[in-house]
Amino acid sequence: MFAKLEDIRKSSLFGWIASLAIALAITFCFYDPATPKADLYWFGTIMGICMFAFEVIPTFATAILLLMFYIVTGVAGPGMAFVGWTKPIPWMCMCGMLIGILMDKCNISTRIALLTISRIGKTPIRLYISFYLAGMVLGAIIPDTLTVVIIFMTIASTICKKLQLPPVSRASSTIILGAFIGAQVACATYLPDNVGIIAMEMVKEIGITTSWLQYFWENLPFSVMHALVAFTILHFFGSKYLAEHINNARVYAEEELKALGPVSNAEYRTLGLAVMALIAFMTEPFHGIPGYYAFCSVVLLGFTPCVGLLTKDDLRKIDFPILFFIAACMAIGIIGMELDIPSKVVAGIMPIMQSVENSSIIAIASYYFGFVVNMLLTPVAAATTLSLPIAEIATNLGEPVKPVLYSFLYGLNQFVLPYELGQALVMFATGYVHIKHIIIVMGLRTIFVMFAIGIMSTFVWPLMGI
Repeated sequence: MFAKLEDIRKSSLFGWIASLAIALAITFCFYDPATPKADLYWFGTIMGICMFAFEVIPTFATAILLLMFYIVTGVAGPGMAFVGWTKPIPWMCMCGMLIGILMDKCNISTRIALLTISRIGKTPIRLYISFYLAGMVLGAIIPDTLTVVIIFMTIASTICKKLQLPPVSRASSTIILGAFIGAQVACATYLPDNVGIIAMEMVKEIGITTSWLQYFWENLPFSVMHALVAFTILHFFGSKYLAEHINNARVYAEEELKALGPVSNAEYRTLGLAVMALIAFMTEPFHGIPGYYAFCSVVLLGFTPCVGLLTKDDLRKIDFPILFFIAACMAIGIIGMELDIPSKVVAGIMPIMQSVENSSIIAIASYYFGFVVNMLLTPVAAATTLSLPIAEIATNLGEPVKPVLYSFLYGLNQFVLPYELGQALVMFATGYVHIKHIIIVMGLRTIFVMFAIGIMSTFVWPLMGI
């Protein structure tokens, strides 16, 4: 009997049953006979998100089915359902993937990561620092967190394999988690961070604008504190298990670096294209062209004869299902706004927030609100739906918008279970990290990061004048 139950759990049938049950339960909680479209929205949205999480069918099919559900049931028209494709975010992500593909093809991304590990990673703590520094470099020139995480997971899992570490052991989990934290925390420092770019796009309506440099400067202190908190937790969790292997990891990195040979002409040209694209994005205030489109235009010059770095074969390597997933998640948020769902969220939160007079507590509450919402919606959908309401709540409370909004975004980047974040699923898919270890490290990270937010909202952001 227990064997049959286990077989069902592992089959897609379990995913279908769980998706339907969760969708019905949450729809029941929000059910309002006066708003049938909103009821259908909740059912279709939660069902779709659960289907994404349980992977009952391919991501591409789930994304399209969700949009078709909105159209067929009358929740939204085709123009609204496919509005995500009219926004810059999917195109920005696509060009970010192209840069990642190009850097992977010529090995420049691998070289940067291996160089950092071999030069710095002499102890577990220094290895964590090397992961973070490599993440800061790659995150700046590859504006797609998922692509950077994939690069890091490839390198980290190869290190585990070369060191013959048992899968899901403490040592292997520590390496994988260290690489993941280094990539994820670093990438969130930059404006092209997947949720950050959406949030900033949403709050333009109320006059909140942020340049690439502003976003970087205002989030860098938190990024450093976030990394410090996360790696401290990881140090106590697994450094003693990793210490005996650390020298071999550095030796492996040096060997792989030597195998790559001298820096090639293609690597120099690729790095040049990536830096030019980054500069085009950063200098929007000077040339006046929207940074997203300036970045994409420079990247796509890679196909032209004068640059000659990208080919049609590179297009086949783009993860198009993820782009459809992003567009579908944006539709979730935009349709939710059309159905006035955010105003109901604001109405529910405002009485609680009004009872709080401390700016730090408000920021921490916004952070945990993002964390909880991330369990129900995807980060992209949550950023699209709730960034503007969060900004309005801050305004109504007489608080600066950015600290409250940034704290909300930090919450969206936290998770305990891998299903909550696409990047976490990539980490889990390596097979070298135990789910129990993810829950312990990421759960503790979620708790202790609130102290970093308290410091930011009490001291750092006021000093910055935001």
